[in-house]
Amino acid sequence: MPPATSRPPVKANGTGVFTRTAAGGTGVFGTAGSLKKYCVQVEEAIDFSPDEFASVIDVVLAGDKSWIASKKWMFQRVPSCDGANLRIKLAIPKTVDRLCAPVAQTVGKFSCRNGSNIYINLDRWTLGVKHFPDLGVYRQMVINHEVGHFLGHSHVACGGAGQLAPVMQRQSDTLDGCVLNPYPYPDGVHYLG
Repeated sequence: MPPATSRPPVKANGTGVFTRTAAGGTGVFGTAGSLKKYCVQVEEAIDFSPDEFASVIDVVLAGDKSWIASKKWMFQRVPSCDGANLRIKLAIPKTVDRLCAPVAQTVGKFSCRNGSNIYINLDRWTLGVKHFPDLGVYRQMVINHEVGHFLGHSHVACGGAGQLAPVMQRQSDTLDGCVLNPYPYPDGVHYLG
């Protein structure tokens, strides 16, 4: 994963329009469970490739410590959002705030899931947060966290100082004494909730 740099050029005001969709698709990730088809889009205001964004998401969702470890879900990226169960969208913070407002207060900093849409905050995607020294690990956590919401999981608290943080903990905000963790199944078998 690339190191944190400045965010890509963005128009002053986001369009809130998502017509740029990652091309092609993937095979099925996982071996058992309900198949969730997803598409990946980038807001028109962002000078960032949807295919590049999708390549990171594909790796996260195909990971053996991700949600597929449960054997409850499988994932497949599709080239059109028309047939997708889930739409993962990269957006500028103001757009995220507006589109997430019915379900969450993202205050220019956070990402969210609203229905079948996941809105990833561009600033955090490109810059991360200070308590995650590795941008790639932060991106894994954000995708797994928001997909967890899509799959029906709610927020949980840190289990105790020095323990691995559950992926559904609000790690973008604070680790609260826990050790950062980007995976729902950190050992590839057992869910950490």
